[in-house]
Amino acid sequence: MSTDSPIFSFALGVPGTAQAKFSCGGSEIEFQLDNVCNPLGDLLHGMVSLITTPSQLWGEENSCHVVWYSGTDSYNWFLSVDSNQDVSLRITKSLGFFEDDEVEMLLYVCPYVELVQCVVGELDSFVKKVGLLNYAQQWQKDEFPITYFLFLKKHLIDNNRWNQEVGKQCDILSDELLLLLA
Repeated sequence: MSTDSPIFSFALGVPGTAQAKFSCGGSEIEFQLDNVCNPLGDLLHGMVSLITTPSQLWGEENSCHVVWYSGTDSYNWFLSVDSNQDVSLRITKSLGFFEDDEVEMLLYVCPYVELVQCVVGELDSFVKKVGLLNYAQQWQKDEFPITYFLFLKKHLIDNNRWNQEVGKQCDILSDELLLLLA
């Protein structure tokens, strides 16, 4: 198991595109994504499923598979949680939509809560800066996966991995929440 913590970043580009980066264990992968897929929704949904269906507790496999598309390439995320709550993350790249040949880009093992924390931490800053409405307008297809995001954030809070800041304004997202309450 590696000793350094994973780092995830996500930013919107021109409408319908995004850039993501995942770094860990001395490796770094950059993704140029388009809205043919729902990268955030698919990743967060997969991560939530690993928590809500803890089949590793019964000696069964607890895994998920997420596909991100980038032009004609696809990135396949394979996540598997073991009985020690460590996640094995494997990312492969397929050249072309229908290609079976995959190139392994990354193989990494870390505590599952660290992976959740790096993804949720980045998306927490991202959504507070960009806002839900701007995300929908820029991404032009799927909405920000707020339910999965909040589930994972609560998981971090419940595991004492997230400090709640009470009463702090967070710019655009605060305005949107006030709009909801109006």
